[in-house]
Amino acid sequence: MAGEKDVEVIVGASSVERAKNVRIVKPIVIGNEATKMTIPVKRGSDEKEHTHTWKLYLRPYNQENLNRFIRKVQFKLHDSYDNHTRVVEQPPFEITETGWGEFEVQLRIYFIDPNEKAVTTFHYLRLFEQPTTTKSGYTVINDYYDEIVFREPTLTMYKILSDESTVKKHDPKLWVTNFSQVRKRTAEVFHNVKTELTEEINDLRESLKLAHQKIEKYRREMENVDSNPSTPGVTFSIS
Repeated sequence: MAGEKDVEVIVGASSVERAKNVRIVKPIVIGNEATKMTIPVKRGSDEKEHTHTWKLYLRPYNQENLNRFIRKVQFKLHDSYDNHTRVVEQPPFEITETGWGEFEVQLRIYFIDPNEKAVTTFHYLRLFEQPTTTKSGYTVINDYYDEIVFREPTLTMYKILSDESTVKKHDPKLWVTNFSQVRKRTAEVFHNVKTELTEEINDLRESLKLAHQKIEKYRREMENVDSNPSTPGVTFSIS
């Protein structure tokens, strides 16, 4: 990527200077861990006993400090939780809780420069998938690779994001999930779906083409009948 001095600057609608035609991607991992409790417990105002402990997190895919560019992360839990909107302002960006059911969590990511628009994403908290053996015992691991894409970031954000002097590459040994394999399988699924859709679209186009040809044929035959009223009974068979 070009150095800061090579970046063309534009002024946005809010009079904030931005790096023109610059796109920076920061890979992250969003997920949760869950472990079944030996003895269910009652927590807060929830009428049901909690059966699992879980940890919800947003982590860097590479080895870097997210607080270089992330100011805080807001986790919006299920409404049944007391104080169901939690804000974490320092790494690690994660929360630990207990519960009995699965639900969708909203994550809203705020950046160091308040002029950079916050990003919202979602994660489905899993408790009951096949557990994985870890150092802490049998644990459900449900995480995935994602990316925060900065298009024409503010100059403040550009300076921070383009400095990778303290960033180390992804280390697979630090993770249970093999993200390379998952991304490869996901790419294969998308490719197969795209191929199937292309074939279906081509089939539909061919069907529409044949239908149009038949309509034109019948239209011409009808015009011939109208122009020659003496023509004895004419019938059409649609096949």
